[in-house]
Amino acid sequence: ALDPYLAANKFNPNNAVLNYKIGKAYLYSNYKLKSSPFLEKSLQLNPIVDPKVHFVLGKAYHLDMQWDKAIAEFKAFQATLTKPEEAALLMPEVNKHIEECLTGKELVKKPLRAFIDNVGAEINSQYPDYGPVISADESVMLFTSRRPNTTGGGIDPFINEYFEDIYISTKINGKWGIAQNMGKPINTEDHDANSGLSADGQKFLIYIGKNQGDLYEAELKGDVWSKPEKMNKNINTDFHESSACYSPDGKSVYFVSDKPDGGLGSRDIYISQKDEKGKWGKAINMGPTINTQYGEEGVFLHPDGKTMYFSSQGHKTMGGYDIFKSVFENGKW
Repeated sequence: ALDPYLAANKFNPNNAVLNYKIGKAYLYSNYKLKSSPFLEKSLQLNPIVDPKVHFVLGKAYHLDMQWDKAIAEFKAFQATLTKPEEAALLMPEVNKHIEECLTGKELVKKPLRAFIDNVGAEINSQYPDYGPVISADESVMLFTSRRPNTTGGGIDPFINEYFEDIYISTKINGKWGIAQNMGKPINTEDHDANSGLSADGQKFLIYIGKNQGDLYEAELKGDVWSKPEKMNKNINTDFHESSACYSPDGKSVYFVSDKPDGGLGSRDIYISQKDEKGKWGKAINMGPTINTQYGEEGVFLHPDGKTMYFSSQGHKTMGGYDIFKSVFENGKW
């Protein structure tokens, strides 16, 4: 929508509704921080341009870490919720945004020094590259990318980007080699995204976009990867199983599902353990210490076997998904 909106804005820059639509479109694009000026102008031109204008501008300020401005806009929006049914529906979401802003204000007071270095052109491309997993000895990296050489060459009609494929790179003499598309049978003509890699680098977990999204396993036999096998019904359901990781000993798998049966929120983290026959057993919800009424995602278990990292929209987040850590002590997380 942005291109025609921006073209219209060139000859009609003082239209409140148009500025609002451009601001909102930017907020849902990859260029979110461009939204505020258009939303501010829209509000200036017409303070009642849209019933949700203060909420949308609040979200734009929130993303830009302008905490106080965001809180002021959220509270301005709350003041417009005069109908009881409307207030009951929207107030919890607005209150959560305000809480996230208050958390953000506290967190940014105590920044920690961290270095984030680009892995380099051997791994990264001009296309989306994400979800890397590394073997315990740091010699093999698998990651997901959306590149034109995707298997089958398909484009996802929903986001107009290439289907996901899995790529591999090997470290030689301390340097990552040029990433290669793993090809068939690992990559299919559907979405294929890597998830967890076993500590010894011999097995890995794959997300394939079939049946709402399921998890598969592939095994390295000699120097050839086997055709991915769908994990059993204790793990896969008719709902969306999105990501997973192995425990260091390979006897447990932690995975994310949005199945309503046994869940605490929109997405939860579960654990399944191998039985004596080597089959994955019944999935157990990780419980309210880890899972919240909001979404959990991207579970990763450290090689020490007792430190878990994951993303969550719940707990004390400063907005959207934040990264959290939990440690297994005295028999519990």
